[in-house]
Amino acid sequence: MKNIKTIIFCLITAFGFSQTPSFTVQYFDAKPFQQNEIAEKFDNYYEGVEFNSGGVYLERLGRGNTKGTHRIVYFGDAANWGMKEGQKERSQNTLFWRNISEHIDSWGDAYSGRILDYSGDVAPDHYGYVQIYEIAVSDPEKFISAHKKIVSQARELMEDRPVAFGSFDIGIPNGATHFVAVGYKGVSDNIVMKSKIEQALANERKEYFKNRGDVTNTGNFDLRILKTYGSFN
Repeated sequence: MKNIKTIIFCLITAFGFSQTPSFTVQYFDAKPFQQNEIAEKFDNYYEGVEFNSGGVYLERLGRGNTKGTHRIVYFGDAANWGMKEGQKERSQNTLFWRNISEHIDSWGDAYSGRILDYSGDVAPDHYGYVQIYEIAVSDPEKFISAHKKIVSQARELMEDRPVAFGSFDIGIPNGATHFVAVGYKGVSDNIVMKSKIEQALANERKEYFKNRGDVTNTGNFDLRILKTYGSFN
């Protein structure tokens, strides 16, 4: 069995990729009706903590191809990752994860990667509701070119709703190599916005699908961002 305390501590304090916005996500199954207790312990540990860059999200998974009830997302500049020095002692970190584990049935998979493109005037937690599409991309250069173009074409309709594109560099959830994440006001806003874009940008969408290369949709799901610590910007 994984030593989850050691894994998470290393992710927070000693993570390193190339100099690019990066993330690590850890899935888990919470015990029934224990979400409030978990959120309270996150507040007790993370509120007031200063980060070198980025921060932490606690998220509740909803509809779709999910791998647990919740997940934790760590994000920031890979060259300047995690909490500022002196924010927490190792013993505090160990106690935090011991207390959190009392409310968790099982730990799931963890993945790490990069955020390759971000569009929108606000951070993902501004709306708090996100849909994530996991995809297997055969030609990343073709895809990101087509992706940026359709996002630009849809920007007026999307207003400030955030759209992120990124890669999975450690782990391949359901065979996915990349993901697209889109923020909305809620489920209804999600569906209404898709309908508007399909009608208003029918030709642009045809061009997008034609030019993005071979792409396999491996799954999608939505989530709510319950807690935010640090800053996405």
